[in-house]
Amino acid sequence: MQSPVIQALADLEAAKARVDRDAARLREELSAELVAELLPVLDNLDRSIAAGGDEAVLQGVRMVRSQMARVLEKYGLERFDALGDVFDPRVHDAMSVAAVDSRALDGVVIDQWEAGYRIGDRLLRPARVVVGRHRNPM
Repeated sequence: MQSPVIQALADLEAAKARVDRDAARLREELSAELVAELLPVLDNLDRSIAAGGDEAVLQGVRMVRSQMARVLEKYGLERFDALGDVFDPRVHDAMSVAAVDSRALDGVVIDQWEAGYRIGDRLLRPARVVVGRHRNPM
């Protein structure tokens, strides 16, 4: 049988470990929420670059986009592209379906509107994609 003092110390250590775990989980959740809120900004920077325009302005936008991506990567952000993948509703959001002549492309991502993002195992945003559907499914 343990003395009351030893039991109290063990209980205190267990409570401290529980509080530390809860605090770490809360930090991770808040970081993921903040990063998710910044994804549309990153998308708009990508769209600005794709639209082209004055080279000096584009160079500045590329620099800002690169800097922002590096900061978000420090928080664990991972970008994933889906082009050529078999459609998976767990990580892809089908925005459209397009007819394809090749059976090999049936159910395959043939275009990507926006990349997907995750932090660790947590999906922040599915890749927004176009899925191929064979013209003659038979």
